[in-house]
Amino acid sequence: MAASKGKYFAIFVIFVGIAFILLFAPRNIAPRRYGMTVLKTGSDIFISYKYKKNTDMHLVIGKCGVNELIGVKAIYLDTNYTDEIIPWCTKHAVSFITACTDWIGPYMVKALEYDDGGKPDFTGGWHGNKVDGKEEPTANMESFTVVIDNEELMDNKVYYCNHVQIKATNYIQAYNTKDIKLNVLKEEVKYDITPNKVKVEVVATALEKVLLQKYYGLQIQNGEFERIEYSNGITAKCKEYSDSGSRNKNNIANSFKLISKDDTYKMVVTLDTSYGLGNFEYLSDDKPTIFTQDYCKTYFNLVNGIDKIIEKGDSIKWRGSYEFK
Repeated sequence: MAASKGKYFAIFVIFVGIAFILLFAPRNIAPRRYGMTVLKTGSDIFISYKYKKNTDMHLVIGKCGVNELIGVKAIYLDTNYTDEIIPWCTKHAVSFITACTDWIGPYMVKALEYDDGGKPDFTGGWHGNKVDGKEEPTANMESFTVVIDNEELMDNKVYYCNHVQIKATNYIQAYNTKDIKLNVLKEEVKYDITPNKVKVEVVATALEKVLLQKYYGLQIQNGEFERIEYSNGITAKCKEYSDSGSRNKNNIANSFKLISKDDTYKMVVTLDTSYGLGNFEYLSDDKPTIFTQDYCKTYFNLVNGIDKIIEKGDSIKWRGSYEFK
């Protein structure tokens, strides 16, 4: 009898031991109470969450282009039949979008008190300045932070959360200060990321008096999406030119939806038209609020046709979002 009790007690101790191991062992998957994992490695931030049943999405934010500004770098889809989130790509992951262009617009901006003779062109974003056959930066990133619940992330550690915020501070040259390398705008970019949604806000402050002649702001690489639906009902294919029609009070498209060939994947891109340049005050009436080029890229049209003078110390701003459906 005593031997039998000892046997059951030993089994009980073993089960308790296993329970403690399972409870306190480090895991490489997100606990269910959290919707995302975040892993920072150098200047790359890997953000993972459930996209659809049996599918995780891995969003990579990092330095991009000749200017090495922080932006959307890649998006992967990964098969995952569990209820948990795996914080990195597995062997089943496939590339959904690999960035080859900027998702936050460059500037066609002219310095009014300095002039090196440069002709109208875009600066910032992924746009450089070709000198003797070599591409030189027209912008630089001063700093960036990645924060969860007021805690700045350390490298190579997996964090579990429902929201992460990324902030970057950039400096932008004018098209007529590229040769003298004078920065005329301080650009502050903020990403607020939750599962399947990226909110972005940009504030650009003039370091010198400038004339902003063209600026698209919120834009996107259409990747493998097949067609586009503008919020005013106009539809088109992504690989041909289209737009939302000439702007007027009865035709102000403020969003668009990208749709894959089989309708499996969708992305909705929305501009806040109540905030800053989103009111289209500097867009002439003959131009659309949104347009798509045949090289598979869609743009909002924030400043086009009506130039904006920005006095030294004054700012422009806009905000919008990318949402995966």
